[in-house]
Amino acid sequence: MEILLLLGIYFVELLCYQAVMRMLFQVNVTTKKWMILGGVLPLVIGVMPVNDTAEKNLLVTVSVIAIMFLSTEGTVIEKSIKLFLELLVLACIEDIFAYPCGKLFIFVRIDYRKYVSCLVSKFLTFISIVILYNVKEKVNKHNKTHISSSIYLLIGFIIGLMLLCLSIMNQVITYFPNNRYIILCNIFNVAILSSIFLLVVFIIYIKNTHERMEQLLKTERLLKESQVNYYKQNLRKEVETRKYRHDMINHLVYVQEILSQNRIEEVQKYLANMMGGFKRIQSLYYVTGNEMVDTIMNYFFSMLPESIEIKIKGRCLVTIDIEESDICTIFSNIFQNAAEEIVENNILNAKIIVVIHKGKQFVEYKIRNSILTRINEKNIDKNGLPKSHKLDKQNHGIGMINIKNTVERNHGKFEWNQYDGYFNVIVILPIK
Repeated sequence: MEILLLLGIYFVELLCYQAVMRMLFQVNVTTKKWMILGGVLPLVIGVMPVNDTAEKNLLVTVSVIAIMFLSTEGTVIEKSIKLFLELLVLACIEDIFAYPCGKLFIFVRIDYRKYVSCLVSKFLTFISIVILYNVKEKVNKHNKTHISSSIYLLIGFIIGLMLLCLSIMNQVITYFPNNRYIILCNIFNVAILSSIFLLVVFIIYIKNTHERMEQLLKTERLLKESQVNYYKQNLRKEVETRKYRHDMINHLVYVQEILSQNRIEEVQKYLANMMGGFKRIQSLYYVTGNEMVDTIMNYFFSMLPESIEIKIKGRCLVTIDIEESDICTIFSNIFQNAAEEIVENNILNAKIIVVIHKGKQFVEYKIRNSILTRINEKNIDKNGLPKSHKLDKQNHGIGMINIKNTVERNHGKFEWNQYDGYFNVIVILPIK
């Protein structure tokens, strides 16, 4: 009977470790041979000359950990970290059920009581993990990338419980004024308060890292969309250029013919029409000299009506010496704000002018766009930057403050001003 109970504990605990492995790390343990061979270990443990039931249960747990270590793929360090985290999770959940199970099976024969209690608590642990896994899967179906505020409330509740337990433990000192107990309580005080402090620091770190990752994901998504638009525009430009080249011989033959007849005015008019067609092809894709800036700029400019006048001045080859994600952060928000200002306010005779000045160490971009009304002082924040008028700030850009921070973090300079019906942004960035 003892050996059967140890076998049951072994296989249930093995299921627990596999379930936690899948829940935490999305890893399925596929090596079955070690698990089957491991079934011999409970038999060996059952016949060992060990009278303590707790020791035999501990040996089964050690056996399960060893089998999981051999069955899991990865380096020694990776497997060790995963199994340590699994052990912590399972220990916490199992301890919840250990006490009630110990009291529930007092009717069982004393020789097997601890085995039955351990087996049932591990089985309940497995059921709990399965429930948690299903809840996790349902949450993931919503594809949420933003950490819900309820998570922080839950963590705050956990910290509150820890402080409550600490307070109760300190109150007990008054009823048991034992020196050893007081020293032990003081050690627990330091340990728990230190743990709470580290937990808060860790939460802040996770929050900041998550927000950074959210922004990187948005940047990556924008870059992909911009690249698709870039290739579409280039393809369209190439098709139009081919058509224009194909007809060029006919154009030249006609020009030569009317020149031979000394019809100068007609030649000038015809050449002007040809130049207009050439400029139209050139305007299909705007070029500044930096591929990343051009890709982002054309992505947002493609959303503008054809009536909008766009000018690019000072085109030059430039390699900006900052990360591509930062280039995207800076220019996507600048060009998005410019395009949205014109489209949302339906500004007539609107213009966007991009001027590039290249130096030896830095490049300067001046972006001007028409605005409907001048920004008043009430709509300027304490940092001296225009406030966003969008209600859904989470899903609409990152704001002028982040543009400024990104530029200055990369040892550049950011300025803005407004005059003569234009909003002007000046960005100076280091170049290679």
